[in-house]
Amino acid sequence: ALQVAQGAIARTCADAGVRVRLFHGRGGTVGRGGGRANRAISAAPHQTHNGSIRFTEQGEVISFRYALGDIAHRHLEQIVHAVVVSSAREAEPQDHSSELESVSAAARVAMEAYRGLVHDPGFWPWFESISPVGHVGGLPIASRPVSRGGSGLALANIRAIPWSFAWIQTRYLAPGWFGIGAGLASLDDRDRAHLRDAYQTWPFWATLIDNAQQEMARARLGMARQYAVRHPDGQAFHDLVREEFARAERAILEITGQGALLDNRPVIQRAIDVRNPWTDVINLAQIEAMDRHAGADESRKPGLERLIFSTINGLAAAMQSTG
Repeated sequence: ALQVAQGAIARTCADAGVRVRLFHGRGGTVGRGGGRANRAISAAPHQTHNGSIRFTEQGEVISFRYALGDIAHRHLEQIVHAVVVSSAREAEPQDHSSELESVSAAARVAMEAYRGLVHDPGFWPWFESISPVGHVGGLPIASRPVSRGGSGLALANIRAIPWSFAWIQTRYLAPGWFGIGAGLASLDDRDRAHLRDAYQTWPFWATLIDNAQQEMARARLGMARQYAVRHPDGQAFHDLVREEFARAERAILEITGQGALLDNRPVIQRAIDVRNPWTDVINLAQIEAMDRHAGADESRKPGLERLIFSTINGLAAAMQSTG
């Protein structure tokens, strides 16, 4: 939807003789608009590539990208390179309108699948009870409350950062990939063949697929199940997410021609494999602390709350993501 809207805005401005510079608000995680900035720039509609760009980045990525001089220099170098190269390429832009129609059709099915999960009447009671979403608001890391309005935390008023934050902590990371399997499975063989070819030539599509597979590779469904089954409906919800994960994995491997997720990013793939045994310990400590907190008397809750905060911070540092 963002891709289509940005292209339409740029075309309208061009027809009116107005120079356009889009202002991008970039999140920290893929599920709310994060990912590699240079690839996002290259993936933008060709009509927007005019040598000018502006964006703001979420606070959590400021330290990751700008705290060290050499890394900040490298990051800015990548951004400038992406803007210059993308603008130069637009002398002979490629036409991906037919592929965009296929992706748009898949996106509608993907959205229905995602909403089918989160709008299930039993979803929010399950999610609230098994995740640390209720504790995130106590962390001194944000300028905004976790929910809009004063009616308490609920699906209808939760903000995007704590929403993604809680999914990451439970190791599902669903906002970054859930629905893509159902969406691509809805296409016929011809459309999927075109999208396999487009993965090699269309930066938007390659970036979308690579962002999704990175989030899936960072997910850890075996550990996520340890969170899920602490609720009576947990196994059913876990199975639903696991089945969509399997569909998405098959679809992405078909599109990319890979044998496993992130085969095209072996350094990241290896880093995740090395990190997982250590994060498993923190996840298990968090589950234990939340269970004890739920059944503790008021005198013990502050100490357990501090322990939960420590596990949240530890996982956020290891995953290099809050929300």
